[in-house]
Amino acid sequence: MAKKHTPEQLMMLAIEEMKKSVPDNGRGDNKINPKVGAVLATPDGEILSTAHRGELRDGDHAEFTVLERKNRDKNVTGMVVYATLEPCAPGARNHPKLSCAERIFNARIGKVYIGYIDPDPTVAGEGRDFLKDSGIEVDFFPKHLQDQIYEENKQFFDQAEIRAKEEKQKQFESPTKPFEQALAQFEVDALSDEAQNDMITRMSLPYKPGSEGFYQFLAELNLLAKPKNSKVYKPTGLGLLLLGRNPQLTFPQSRIKFTIERENQEPFTPEIEGPILLMPKKVEDLLDAAFLTEINREGFHREELTKVSKTLLRELIINAIVHRDYSIEGAQIKVIASEDKIEIWSPGKPLFSIDKFNSFDVPSQSKNPKIAYIFYKTKLVEERNIGMKELKAYRDNNKVKSPSFRMEESYFVTTVFRASVNNEVFLLSPEEQNNPLLNVLNEKQIQLYRYVVENGPVSSGDYAKVIGKSDRTIRNYYKGMEKVLKQEGSGPATKYALIE
Repeated sequence: MAKKHTPEQLMMLAIEEMKKSVPDNGRGDNKINPKVGAVLATPDGEILSTAHRGELRDGDHAEFTVLERKNRDKNVTGMVVYATLEPCAPGARNHPKLSCAERIFNARIGKVYIGYIDPDPTVAGEGRDFLKDSGIEVDFFPKHLQDQIYEENKQFFDQAEIRAKEEKQKQFESPTKPFEQALAQFEVDALSDEAQNDMITRMSLPYKPGSEGFYQFLAELNLLAKPKNSKVYKPTGLGLLLLGRNPQLTFPQSRIKFTIERENQEPFTPEIEGPILLMPKKVEDLLDAAFLTEINREGFHREELTKVSKTLLRELIINAIVHRDYSIEGAQIKVIASEDKIEIWSPGKPLFSIDKFNSFDVPSQSKNPKIAYIFYKTKLVEERNIGMKELKAYRDNNKVKSPSFRMEESYFVTTVFRASVNNEVFLLSPEEQNNPLLNVLNEKQIQLYRYVVENGPVSSGDYAKVIGKSDRTIRNYYKGMEKVLKQEGSGPATKYALIE
């Protein structure tokens, strides 16, 4: 019987093939070739073929070699391809050559694992999208294997990131993506001077706002376009989102709504608007002013304490700005902060499964590659997945409950639990976790439950003094605990006792 392999073993084999890649001879354009490896396997992990770039003929792509040169006479319907680099998209090869994505489709491949998306902002994600639109299942290599691909191809990736500046301006007569279409009702003066200057400064560009060179640069990124038969630049939807003076008038979904619960007060509900390129600074200012800093009133002094890492929250909110689905009208990013947790609601389903998020091994890919590229080049976000690293480090260093991830209607929700004031975490024991009455409690409720178990019945007033909260707050903790604790007595003398 043929040996079966796990997907990760086949990915590692593709990486080994990648390292064997042969550079093209005599290109003459100084363009660095990527090293690419490919593996063709059955759905249950039997290896059919392997290939690398230039293996059999100078310049042949790995996917072409494994499908057309080694398996042209075989029926590979439903088989799985593991490719270390995103297969090139339709139009990438000179006619009459087909792109690798088209060859994969023609071979009726059932699933493709992609190691790394081509970072060139003018093409990023096109091969992936073609495969998905063609009904082929797409998944990705895990982060630690992506890192190996990146290091092996660093020169290629670095060159690809600046390739847009070196290409000639293209006319966008028939854009395929809605947000890259020219908005006929707007002129370039709809762009914010502040946002343009911020972009130029952060990217160290040799342009001035309003200059022809800057407009050409924005056109290369699909932020400006010239409609058919026009010589005048118009902002695209993407350009308006990133740089527009008031993008929310056209895209009301592009605002961030905060709901910050406050003890004995109405919730604080600020909103952040304006060009999304300027939102990170506004997020920082709000995090400083609104709810990061807490006051610990225990003991005889006031101790200022940050309960949630500012760096972590900033990164998670910016990740939502970069990776959310902007096509969902009426769906804003929502940040909901309560006493024990903070939730970031990002519109749209993520590219990866919840399991990958729970393992903190999410590949560095985005459904908005151009926005991700611009945020990376302006140093507003760390493209190399720092958000997940920060999230894991925050959990481990503060001994808090592990962050959770879920889909809630059309939102992807990330929940970060606040660190306790005394840095003590109140978790259920393994036996208690199997109790359906206990495993629905939050940390504050578990803390109250544990206190009653260890000390017997307690009044809300006495317990409030113990943890430095108000009597009203303790009564709120009790809501939802009626099957675990019972009330004894009435009025101020009411105590909470364990239900035996």
